[in-house]
Amino acid sequence: MTISQKDQRILFQQSGNRCAFPGCTKSLVYRTDATSSPTSISEVAHIVAKSLDGPRGSHPLPVEERDLYDNLILLCEEHHHIVDDNPASYPVEMLRRWKQEHEQLVDSATGKAVAKRRAHERSESYVKETVYSSLFPVLHMPQYIYAAPCKLAQSDYGKAKARVIHPRDGSIAPFIIQESRIYCFNNLRYHKNPFRELIGDRSQINRYQTRDWWRDPDYERWFVQLLNQSLNKLTGRKGLNWDSRHYRYYFFPNQAGETVEITYQPLNQARASRKVVWEPQTRSTGAGKGYWFHLAVALRFHHVGLDHWCLSVRPEMHITQDGIAPYPSEKIGHRVTRAVSHRFNYDLLGQIQFWRSFLSDGRPRILLSYGKAPQYVEISTNLMESEIQWPGMPEEHAKPFKNIELPETLFSQAEFKQLFHDAEMEIDEDEVDYEDE
Repeated sequence: MTISQKDQRILFQQSGNRCAFPGCTKSLVYRTDATSSPTSISEVAHIVAKSLDGPRGSHPLPVEERDLYDNLILLCEEHHHIVDDNPASYPVEMLRRWKQEHEQLVDSATGKAVAKRRAHERSESYVKETVYSSLFPVLHMPQYIYAAPCKLAQSDYGKAKARVIHPRDGSIAPFIIQESRIYCFNNLRYHKNPFRELIGDRSQINRYQTRDWWRDPDYERWFVQLLNQSLNKLTGRKGLNWDSRHYRYYFFPNQAGETVEITYQPLNQARASRKVVWEPQTRSTGAGKGYWFHLAVALRFHHVGLDHWCLSVRPEMHITQDGIAPYPSEKIGHRVTRAVSHRFNYDLLGQIQFWRSFLSDGRPRILLSYGKAPQYVEISTNLMESEIQWPGMPEEHAKPFKNIELPETLFSQAEFKQLFHDAEMEIDEDEVDYEDE
């Protein structure tokens, strides 16, 4: 019996052109120089000799199995002679272990080399792009939360809202009532604060650092409630309604069957108009489809780091029967899915562009003021971004997107500076000042 070509081919492939003797680094193909013809210096060695009187030939391995792949090891000329000349020093089990470990090493090394090459090929074909998120960084949060005994209980929240004296300077006054105390961002130490008709004992007014609240789950939840109420104030002033079932804000008409179109200030344009409430029509007949679309948005604050927050802006779609009456819930899903199924990344970014321009009045920031600095929320309208390498967008959908910053104007500068101008003015002589808690 002789060694088959199949077993030789498998042995050479599994051995990776290297001698299996531990520590041998020789290539089994030799060249005298770069232009010379290659010469093979490999030798196929038997672990158990083919003949009974050969090296390790007394091993009980059947003679008919001694020319098979499992009993063969690939060595260089030098180590073949060493192994066969000293069979007692290189027993069968040792050579079998060498063969196994060597072939595993070759397989691992070549596998890693192939993976590295493919990764390189992918990186060569990948494109490096900037990915824009629907998150806006919050640059400033109110520094303090004020608390005082409240004359009304939490169950009387509606009555309490009616007794709030809304500021005339455009600032907002969100509040919550918890454990018989009112909590807010507005400075309760000012005699003319919005909640002066709700405060009980003024000597028990306390002030807390907001950062301390962020480290406590219960207080952080109260803090977010105040932020959400601030969003209610902002969106209410912008003419949006609250969908409590789906936690989103949406445009709505004054009466049923009325199309709503608004004007807003987009990027690089003075003004633009857009339908925000409309009845879709059948293309063939132009007849209405019997339901109405309302542009909607979900807004949510996220605590993303020890002292870092961001606002997510998620464009959505609200549906009604006639602009007012709720649409049957079991029919909403496929209507919305059909409307947004062809919306790709570029279209989504376009929606986000609209909402950031609309909510900020085309300014570089959204400001929620609670009176004087440092009591305000400043939200940048620049989308948070990151760099990625990926195969890229299909050409038919690969439209350029330029995240141009909304420009600073005299009005936006004046609005921002006014917060600090007010803080530098003299304090009202009726102000009550107590030690912080």
